[in-house]
Amino acid sequence: MKNLFILLIFTLLLTSCTASGGSNGLYFGSPDVLMCLEEDLPGEYLLLDDLSGARPNNELVIDIDQPEATDQYIELTGRLSGWEHRFMLIEMTETLPGFILCQVVVFESTEGAQNALQWPHAEARRVIETDRQIGDEIILTEMAFDAPDGNPWIDYRVEFTHQNLLGATSTYAPANIASPEFALDLAEVIYQRMLEIAP
Repeated sequence: MKNLFILLIFTLLLTSCTASGGSNGLYFGSPDVLMCLEEDLPGEYLLLDDLSGARPNNELVIDIDQPEATDQYIELTGRLSGWEHRFMLIEMTETLPGFILCQVVVFESTEGAQNALQWPHAEARRVIETDRQIGDEIILTEMAFDAPDGNPWIDYRVEFTHQNLLGATSTYAPANIASPEFALDLAEVIYQRMLEIAP
């Protein structure tokens, strides 16, 4: 009876490890606990609740012009779940991004996260060199676009992997104040959270 009890406890512990992290270094918990929060941002931002939250596979759209791309992406990467936080600057300034996006995605394997990082963007983004090392592998890109009022803005995006996780941040700001450092600093916040919760 004692041996049976010990076996039961061992099984429960093993199951618990597999569900959240496990000795193999992979994380299978909810991505929402790894997200950046209002207090992590460089100013006063509002979380846009209606545009934030879970991003399950059945709501994913990789390329609106190629519906089959989503199924191909999920199959190749082994995507399990994702989460997004979208923030808007409460009062526009001459120094801060107007909008910020943070994302964390969980995949079945480290290879899946790496495949997701290398997946081509539907938009025309330019890769920028950076000396910052965040996670196992990092890609920094930028994309210029016109705001509704016609003024030029820039979206700086950082994507990085840690084990079977992919983290991403995007900052949207007028071209005259846009800087990749905002996106890089927030990516570092997410990465440190991954190291604390999903080492």
